[in-house]
Amino acid sequence: MGERTVVAIADGPVTRLGQLVLAGEVIDDEPIMSPALRVMDAYVLSVLIDGEGNYRDADGRAERITPGAHTIVPPGFPHTYGTDPGERWTELFVVFTGPLFDALAHLSDPGPRYPVPLPSIEVLRTVLRSPPRTRRVAEHQLLALADWLIDTDDIVDSPEVTTEIMDAMGRLADDLTASADLGAVAAGAGLSYDTFRRRFAAQVGQTPAAFRTGRRLQAAATLLRLTDLTHREIARTLGFADEFHLSRRFRAHFGVSPREYRKA
Repeated sequence: MGERTVVAIADGPVTRLGQLVLAGEVIDDEPIMSPALRVMDAYVLSVLIDGEGNYRDADGRAERITPGAHTIVPPGFPHTYGTDPGERWTELFVVFTGPLFDALAHLSDPGPRYPVPLPSIEVLRTVLRSPPRTRRVAEHQLLALADWLIDTDDIVDSPEVTTEIMDAMGRLADDLTASADLGAVAAGAGLSYDTFRRRFAAQVGQTPAAFRTGRRLQAAATLLRLTDLTHREIARTLGFADEFHLSRRFRAHFGVSPREYRKA
C-alpha cells in the first residue's frame, strides 16, 4: 500500500453475520496493485472519490472509471483495477465477507456502477471510523455497511430523468456534511438556477434543496439505527447546526423524533 493509505479496520472480529476484513482510504496516492487479474476470498468495494483509473475482469469487461464509481467485486472473481502508472486517486475501500452480504443479490454482479443518487460517503466513513472492539459492535458495523450497500443498487433508470439532472442528484447526495452551493450545481448542469430548479422538480418530484435535505435525514436515520453515535455527533457529521436542529427537521420528515426513532 502507498504511503498515504490509511487503514481504519484490519481483521475485524468474525461474527455470525460476517467480517470486516479491511477498510480504509487511499488519499491522493497511486494504489499498489498488480495489472494481472487477482482473486479475493471476500467482497471488495472501492468508491472512487477523486482521480481516474481502469477496471478489467475475467468476463472481458474493461473500462475507465471516474469519480462516483462504486466498484464491487464478489469473492472468487478474477479482476483488477487501479490508476495508470504515475497517476494518483483517492478511494475509500472495504473488504468484507459473510452471509449477510451473500443475501444482497446485486453484489454478485461485478464491476463499476454509478448509483444515482450517490450514497453518502460521509456516512460510510462514519460507519468505518474505528476498529470494532467487540462482536456486538462489529455486527452493528456490518449491518450499517449492508444498509449502505443497498443504496448502491438504487439507480434511477427513467427516461424522464435526463443525464444532467441525474449528475446533479449525485452531486447533491455526495458530501452531506458541507453546505450545498445549489447555484454551482446548476452551473455544473449547464443551466441557470431557475431553469435547473424547475427541471429538477419536474423530473425528480421535489426541489433540489428538499432532495438534499431528504438524503441528509435518511443518512441520519441510518446512523440512528445502526450506530451508537450520539444525536450531537450525528448532527455534526451531517452538517446540522446542532442536535435540536436535527430533531426538528427529523420530526417534520419522519413524524417522530430521533430519540423515538432510535428507541423503536
